[in-house]
Amino acid sequence: MTRFIDIRPLSTSCPSRPVIALIGAGPRGVSLLERIGANLADFTDIDHLDILVIDDTQLGAGRIWRTDQTRQMCMNTLAGAVTLFTDDTVTMAGPIAPGPTLFEWCRLALDAAHPSPSSAIQVADIDPAHRAAFASLAVRPGFVDDYRDELEAITVASHPSRSLYGEYIRWCFERALNTMPERVTVATHLARAVGIREDGGRQLIELSTGEVLACDAVVAATGWMPRDHTDEEHGFLAVLARHREMMWVRPDNPIDQALGDVPDGATAIVRGLGMGFFDAMTLLTIGRGGRFVDDSLTRAGVRYEPSGREPKMHVTSHRGVPYRAKSLYGSLPPSAPQRHLRSVDWSTIPRPIDFDRQLWPLIVKDAFVDYYETLHRVRPEAFAAPLTTVLATIDTTEGLPSALDAAIAPHVPDATDRFDLPAAMSPVRGAFPDPETFTAWVVDYMADDLTESAKGRDSAIKAGLWSISAARQLANVIGTFGGFDAESRASGFRALQAFGGMVGSGPPAFRSRQLLALVDAGLVRFIGPAAHVIADDELGLFRAESPAVAGSAVTSPVLIDAWMHAHDVTASADTLTHSLVAAGRTRPFSVRGRDGRRHPTGGFDVDPQTGLLVRPDGTRDTAFHVAGIPLDEVMGDTIISPMPRTDPTMLRETDRVARSVLRVAAEAATSLRTSRGSRVSPTFNG
Repeated sequence: MTRFIDIRPLSTSCPSRPVIALIGAGPRGVSLLERIGANLADFTDIDHLDILVIDDTQLGAGRIWRTDQTRQMCMNTLAGAVTLFTDDTVTMAGPIAPGPTLFEWCRLALDAAHPSPSSAIQVADIDPAHRAAFASLAVRPGFVDDYRDELEAITVASHPSRSLYGEYIRWCFERALNTMPERVTVATHLARAVGIREDGGRQLIELSTGEVLACDAVVAATGWMPRDHTDEEHGFLAVLARHREMMWVRPDNPIDQALGDVPDGATAIVRGLGMGFFDAMTLLTIGRGGRFVDDSLTRAGVRYEPSGREPKMHVTSHRGVPYRAKSLYGSLPPSAPQRHLRSVDWSTIPRPIDFDRQLWPLIVKDAFVDYYETLHRVRPEAFAAPLTTVLATIDTTEGLPSALDAAIAPHVPDATDRFDLPAAMSPVRGAFPDPETFTAWVVDYMADDLTESAKGRDSAIKAGLWSISAARQLANVIGTFGGFDAESRASGFRALQAFGGMVGSGPPAFRSRQLLALVDAGLVRFIGPAAHVIADDELGLFRAESPAVAGSAVTSPVLIDAWMHAHDVTASADTLTHSLVAAGRTRPFSVRGRDGRRHPTGGFDVDPQTGLLVRPDGTRDTAFHVAGIPLDEVMGDTIISPMPRTDPTMLRETDRVARSVLRVAAEAATSLRTSRGSRVSPTFNG
């Protein structure tokens, strides 16, 4: 069993055996810890290994998934679509260590605490290897009673509470500790890593507590990192300094935002209509004592009963409409075949690739195929020609939406039956005479979307849009580490990420219904797309107005930014990053343009094979690794949780980074033996 000590720092003066520091103990940090233990057998030069786990929030859950948050916050992912365990689809050098998905873990925990004939049948279908992994470590005492209602109601297609996922991650963390080889000792530090420096070949990590930890290899798996204010935000702050009555809720994780400070009954301008908005909406309504009640007489199927404490929200975003609701499949979402996109052996195509010219037309064709195959299955009368004719037309037509629509029109004559991709990508078209007309239009748009969501696999429009959303994973693999040129990254590839998120990473359908109920209750109004927001120094108010909606101007002392900033290594507010930059140990990742020039991004430049930082002179750092979300502009697909049996990006990354960290530790172990001969090492940290 692993020797586990929850304690003080290592001595920095007398290294006796190699030490790995893991900064960040959320899902990726937990996976890294598990992968270090799983791969250690391949590194026989390491006689003993010390691991330091550092996080300033909840160890084993991290900030986003901490278990003390309100259970009103739900995952945007399905219970059956999340795992922290590897399987035979994962491209990696390390060994497979199977284990339960979140859904399986919940079922197994409930059955273990409250066995019944029905639960026995349910768990019998779970992979025996997953059951064995679960049986190796009990869940924490009281867990099942704390979550009994949710555990009994959960299905593979449920959206679990974020705190429940945090419980799963914490169990995975404890299991990783308990399955470590005997030669590993783990110590945890509830603190923030605020700086790092090198001394005599070792890494000295400065903590927010004032402690200094010495180690040989470091992995930063920090998740979402803070960034400096933008020019616009600096302008807000200057005005707020002169008008104390104004309030700006800054971009952040919703449960960490100052939403509780928004005055009861206030008017608030809200920017963002993605998942951050739906979380803020929930905290400002249910979180303030209101409730949604089933009501079949309403268009939403629910009505809202206010507490009287809710603010009135005037909402805008770039497109002006909310993210589309997730489809109600009753199971995990279907896989998108992507026949055209996968017909190319992308490993043979020289980099950088022009995404706009080489990938986007194939992605569009795949979306058209999925749309028309679904339409033919559910409404064959819409076709004036065989489906094979339509598919052949797609094959032989240029992959532009307008060209495809024109070619298909003779075979599907009613325009309302055809796939209008441009309308889906830019749903707000033309001008609106007033805010009421625009809000009514958005409500109809949402109601139509919910109707399509309820059709599940029988919605042609959802099938076509899901194909585009699903293409993001393969596109990220193709474009990883500069695979796309700078121009197409800034155009088509960026559009795919944004649009794919809107149509495939939207809220659970019940959240969209709740939003409709809030509109009916008079608590939400839509301003319009691309509203210009200013902090008016003369009025002492924020002001927002959309150019597409006449009379849409609204003023308010409160502005809520309902999103999270992506990290930018060139504009970081993270002191650990500052210390790396100051020491000349990191640089921003850059991509090549069509003219041959390099264009910097906001991500850390790292070595693709190891995750080690790349220094400004192009050499590889010897010890410091970065993994996860701060690399999203570098390798993509870093935010999405690992889905079982999909060769998920996160698990590929954690395995290769874990092996690199162990290689650094093995080199340190060899160096220590050489320098100290046969001298006996002191025990770890007292």
